[in-house]
Amino acid sequence: MQPILMTCWLSVLALLGSATTSLQAQDFQPGEVIEYKVGVSSPTRWEKGKIIRALDGGKQYLIHEKPSQFFPEGPQKAYAPTELRRPSTEQAEPPNGREPMKKRESGIPVAPLVGTNTNSGTLAGKEKGLLSEEDVLQYAKRLFGAGDPFQHPNRQANLIQIREHIKSHGTSFLPTLDFDNKMHKLGVVGENIMASITANYGPAPKLEQYFGTFLLRTANRGSLSKSKEGSKYVMTRTDAQYESGQLTINKDGTFVWAISRKDPQEKWVRGRWREVKLEEMNVWESGPAIWLEKARQHEDYMVRMCRVPGWLDWIDVGMGKGRTPIDYGRRP
Repeated sequence: MQPILMTCWLSVLALLGSATTSLQAQDFQPGEVIEYKVGVSSPTRWEKGKIIRALDGGKQYLIHEKPSQFFPEGPQKAYAPTELRRPSTEQAEPPNGREPMKKRESGIPVAPLVGTNTNSGTLAGKEKGLLSEEDVLQYAKRLFGAGDPFQHPNRQANLIQIREHIKSHGTSFLPTLDFDNKMHKLGVVGENIMASITANYGPAPKLEQYFGTFLLRTANRGSLSKSKEGSKYVMTRTDAQYESGQLTINKDGTFVWAISRKDPQEKWVRGRWREVKLEEMNVWESGPAIWLEKARQHEDYMVRMCRVPGWLDWIDVGMGKGRTPIDYGRRP
């Protein structure tokens, strides 16, 4: 090859290498407002977030995604520089040559495949925003890539990220042995991920769902049986017979707890409640939930709405984060 031609090729390669390096190492600064690519939607959709810090020398950036009711500052997630851009790039990719889609102004990113739960205990359906089995599997594949997931340098952070992703969206399914095996093949083991799928089944409750009176019972709620109707599984519930106390949670921030329904009013426990902070809950759970401050035996009790099929609108009432011992409550 002639010297001049060789020099030209070397120049081109140098320019290409420089461009690639520049693309991979965008110099985002902590606190900078950016836009991040949402999932694998087509056309590409972007949401605004904020840089927390660089990871691995700028190979990834930890950011706050768009805030939600459970994450006021936004969930934390790591992104490659190619998945981030500065807000000056305003247009999304046009679908099929049409006009660019308008930017979404509200709501958290939702998965393309979704499902539901209903008060009848149905285990199938459609509900916007909930993650399906395939959503969770694809999310895990995207984080770990094609290599050995057990040797991934960010393995622990990836597992936590999967768990937090499940908590922030909720799920349309309960884990099965087949799903568990698929997750194991992807290296997704530990960090209470399976517990987070069960604990965050269905749409998250609203705080006002806790207001009102619940009849409490100890030991257990009752029993469940599962039957198949067509393509759906339906839960049938048989309530336990023994009931103990009664708990009333008022909108004004107060509560009244009759430990036994036979107790006279002067024995009722009265106090105040507050909303539980996310860090005060078990790591696999999301909210909202509430604390009854200085309740039974002057201990703080957590009240969390049950999201297990067949027991929707029931509450678990227990001492501290672990909620042990525990009472179960239902509407009269």
